[in-house]
Order: sequence, then structure tokens, then C-alpha cells
Amino acid sequence: MASAEATRLPPGLLDVRRPFSPVQWAAFLGALAVLVWSVPGLIANPDFAVGEEASSVRVLGVDMNGWHAVAGFLVAIPALLAARRPNLAAIVCLAAGTGLVATAVWALLDTQLAGGLLYFPNNEADARLHVGTASIFLAGAAHYFLVERSVTARAR
Repeated sequence: MASAEATRLPPGLLDVRRPFSPVQWAAFLGALAVLVWSVPGLIANPDFAVGEEASSVRVLGVDMNGWHAVAGFLVAIPALLAARRPNLAAIVCLAAGTGLVATAVWALLDTQLAGGLLYFPNNEADARLHVGTASIFLAGAAHYFLVERSVTARAR
């Protein structure tokens, strides 16, 4: 049987900086916004079909299927984990925001993306969702890189 000492995590690994800074709030709120569509989207249409069989169901105005919902979890979970620390949150917010803007543009170009995995007959609504959530993430990243980081560096 392992002792309690052997199973302890290194100090600081799960520490959360409080109060939350703007970039931490952006990571948390951006992830929450993505989950507002991903969770009900997976429940409403857990379809993982591809090609011509790919389907979509409108959830809160946006076309969703299993693939789209899981993609949302791949954005939200790292953002929630990174929200513990401003420097991690800034990197994840920048990556998530950039990826969401890129996929918004991609969604506007076609209704059937990624070889048919994602089917968006209402692709404009999906693009609006991606731009909206990207704005949350990118605002937090911008604040961190333009304000927070310089304030922290001056304080040292």
C-alpha cells in the first residue's frame, strides 16, 4: 500500500492564483461559453457519421453533431485547466482564440468541412459563434500580453 507521502503532488502543481486576473477570467468564461453549446450539442446529436451521412441539429442556433461537440471539449478543457495560472491561461487563450477565428473563416467557405465530419448547413451561425467565443479568449490574451505581463515585470 502506498503511503500518503508517496502519493502527494509536488507543491504548487494545483495552486490557483486568486483573485483571478482578466486572462484567467477569459479562459474560464471562454470555456464556459464553448461548453454552453458543446454539452447540449452532444446530447441533442451524438452523431459521429462522416461524409454524406454526416448530420447536424441546430442547438442554440448553431449546427451541432458529435464531432463539433467533441471539438468544443478540446477547446474548453485545456482552457479550464489553464485558468489556474495567468501565464498558462494566456497561452491557451491565444491558441484557442486563433483557432476559433481560423475555423470561423473555414466554416464560411463551405457547409461540409473536414472531409464531411462537420456538416453546417447554417455555416454563418457557426462562424458567428466562433468569432464571439474567440473574442473572449483573445481579449484575455491581449490584456495579459499588453498589460499584465508588463505590470508584473515592473513589479520585480
